[in-house]
Amino acid sequence: MYVTQASWKSEIFQVTVGFLPDRAQIGALGLVVLAVLASWVVKLRRRLAYRRAVRPGQPVHAARYGQGRGADHLGAYAPQPGPDDTRA
Repeated sequence: MYVTQASWKSEIFQVTVGFLPDRAQIGALGLVVLAVLASWVVKLRRRLAYRRAVRPGQPVHAARYGQGRGADHLGAYAPQPGPDDTRA
């Protein structure tokens, strides 16, 4: 009968957790499960945000009247208007 061997990652994990007392083993396993679930949640949130961002037909946020450009709020660091700029 052919018995599959565990991967090197699971072997290292079993050896590492094997040195811990029983109560700490349960805590370590809980932390690993929590880390896996957290990574799944982060991936799902990123995927949903990406799908919302590329959804067609959504209105683009337009600047309100009098809001100006980003350079208008830079004060002394704003670029000076050139001769081809019609704004004052």
